[in-house]
Amino acid sequence: MNIEERLKEEFEEDINNLGYELVDIELKTDNSGRFLRFYIYKPIGITADDCEKVSKFIDPKLDELDLIKGAYYLEVSSPDLNRAFKTKRDFERTKGQLLEIKTKTGEVYLARFKEFLEDKLVFQNDTAIITFDKEEIKTVKIAIVF
Repeated sequence: MNIEERLKEEFEEDINNLGYELVDIELKTDNSGRFLRFYIYKPIGITADDCEKVSKFIDPKLDELDLIKGAYYLEVSSPDLNRAFKTKRDFERTKGQLLEIKTKTGEVYLARFKEFLEDKLVFQNDTAIITFDKEEIKTVKIAIVF
């Protein structure tokens, strides 16, 4: 089990009890340093106060667990629109919204998520139902249309 999975196991129920859904956890290093990011969601949106509330809750528990050696910055935010879907719940949460589906062959489709069928994902656009094997899909994210 990696650090992110362990942290999800430790914090998911508590974050749910605070009134939020834990969407994802990332531990990333870039030129600015190491960042531990918790992404939270609630249907009416996430505010800075929500992020602060969750941050103040998890910070002392992170110190107690001491799973991450060395310095890091803790961030709590909502998932951004460019975040690729990772879980079944990501699809369920955005049902009915226009999504951008990129296949491993480079094709791009705009469609709405319809349902899961075993190893397939079913989408619908204005003219057709489109079915993909999960292995065919590179990324799915919310479509940004101007």
